[in-house]
Amino acid sequence: MRGRPDAAFGPSAILGAMPTQSRVLYRGWGVVAGMALLATACASGSAPGAQPAGPTATPVPPSPTASPSPAPPGPGPTPTLVPGTQLTGAGAFEGPVRQVPVNGIKIGYRQFGTGPDLIMVIGDSVAMSLWTVDVLTKLAQHFRVTIFDNRGVGYSTENPAQPITIPLMADDTVGLIQALGLRSPTLLGWSMGGEIGLTVAALHPGVLTRLVSTSGDAGSPHAVQPSPEIQKELDDPNTTPAQFLDLLFPASAVAAKQAFATQYLLVPQQSASPRVLHQQYEAEGAFAADTSTWDALPSITIPVLVTNGTEDVVNPATNATMLKERIPNATLTLFDGAGHGMLFQDTARFVGVVAEFAR
Repeated sequence: MRGRPDAAFGPSAILGAMPTQSRVLYRGWGVVAGMALLATACASGSAPGAQPAGPTATPVPPSPTASPSPAPPGPGPTPTLVPGTQLTGAGAFEGPVRQVPVNGIKIGYRQFGTGPDLIMVIGDSVAMSLWTVDVLTKLAQHFRVTIFDNRGVGYSTENPAQPITIPLMADDTVGLIQALGLRSPTLLGWSMGGEIGLTVAALHPGVLTRLVSTSGDAGSPHAVQPSPEIQKELDDPNTTPAQFLDLLFPASAVAAKQAFATQYLLVPQQSASPRVLHQQYEAEGAFAADTSTWDALPSITIPVLVTNGTEDVVNPATNATMLKERIPNATLTLFDGAGHGMLFQDTARFVGVVAEFAR
């Protein structure tokens, strides 16, 4: 699940040729270019099954009303509005970005919806903008949703003197929960966000009420890595849009690929610098060798929902089974025929499972 840093970090021509907002990474250095290429291909209609955004795009469900971010209770830090960040069109319900001081940096977040608190942690080096409108509108019907950028990505700042690690990003997540005064939140983490969520639950008891770990693992040498063929694609800077989509969705999921490509174009995508991408790559490598989270899994006392696609080639479903066996109060839901992007592939079912679990 980790590619070589020189596969995309070294050749400046690869990064320099991309639009700044599209220099994003997905669980492997070879896919840094994937989203930028995907956006270009979708816009031209050349991606597999893609349609241009606009009148022919996949209809978006009605957006829930945005709710303003409340000031945290007591003497906590006051969030500040980031000018010019109010989205228009399908993503307008997400509201503007606000920043709040956390753990020596500023974290950018959006907050919307009504109901119990749900905080969502995104995957490796991509920004919160990658959460699709479809996923967020459905979740916002059940929860007050908080999405945010991990440190150094999108609207969140970083401390260049402090190496980025999975435990550090877990600390950031805990700090954001506390700064915003989230009440007994459920955490939903996807891919690397699942790793962060598992680390929060394992090493920060009492912060969460429930955890949903989606397509993630607990690190350590126990984690099952993808096949050599998939790892080669993750390492390859020349991975094409079609190959990128095949890493997220099985070959049969043509409609899901088309819908994801269309949804991707609905919201402006944010980015991370090459240096931060490199640090997050190193963080993933360190997490794969570190047993701290894995060792602490049996101490987790909150309910945990583990979800995974049975056809996930990036995070094999065996990892989900091991989490279910190691966490005392865990429930496992596998999505038959779904890949690493199963929450985008089967959104209605996924949101229904999460909503039922969090009741």
